[in-house]
Amino acid sequence: MRTYLATFRSGLSSLLEYRMDYFSNSFLSLVILIIVQYFLWNSVFSGRAQQNIGSYSPDLMFLYAIFAALYGVIIRSGRIEKNVSEEIRKGDLNKYLLKPISHLGFSGALAASDRIGVIFSTCILIPFIPLVTSSSISLEGCALSVLLVIMAMTIKFFISMSISYLAFWFEETWTFHVIFDISMWFLSGSLVPIDVLPSWLQSISTLLPFQYFGYVPAAFSVGQLTMDHALHHLGLCIIWCVLMWGMTRLIWNMGIRSFGAYGG
Repeated sequence: MRTYLATFRSGLSSLLEYRMDYFSNSFLSLVILIIVQYFLWNSVFSGRAQQNIGSYSPDLMFLYAIFAALYGVIIRSGRIEKNVSEEIRKGDLNKYLLKPISHLGFSGALAASDRIGVIFSTCILIPFIPLVTSSSISLEGCALSVLLVIMAMTIKFFISMSISYLAFWFEETWTFHVIFDISMWFLSGSLVPIDVLPSWLQSISTLLPFQYFGYVPAAFSVGQLTMDHALHHLGLCIIWCVLMWGMTRLIWNMGIRSFGAYGG
């Protein structure tokens, strides 16, 4: 455990070395995303005779969009995981195999430090949220969302690592990451709340873990989901964490048997 804690501290030191660059990338991307969402939904609502879309008023929809964007930026960060495929392709994986450490644990420690940097740089906006909307925020929902976001980050980490571990068999895995990111963007509810989508799309979303990357924590934060649903979603998140961990370990164990360690 001391090894992984040292790795975590090393990752934080790396972030602090280029802190302004890292801050601007995460913070500005969130601000731009919120601005785009504001103009998008303002245009949608202004062209409607009926003010509400489903159960969302204009203020509530904008508040949801802010939280969905905030949680989405935090969860979607995957710089560390996507670099793993390059390590496999170039043969840099050798340095981990020669040491008594788990590659998954080492990458997880670095990814955790990366997420900490994103959290600090994006949560600066949280105190300003009540100033831009009149809709109320559910404090209980926000507290629950913290747990959901932590588990969602874990799920996202394992999925991204599984995709990168496909580099044991494929020369390039970037296409798989792009497909995953596009699917996650749409089915997570980051663009449109899942409960206003057609029923068949809602059914697909509820069968996938993507809903925890945006919709579920944001819906709890704005009060669209009540605390009666808390245990259900917490339980599903735990199950998804275990399933994705098992899948990642399986792909690693299968891939390492075919790893030639030649490099590229």
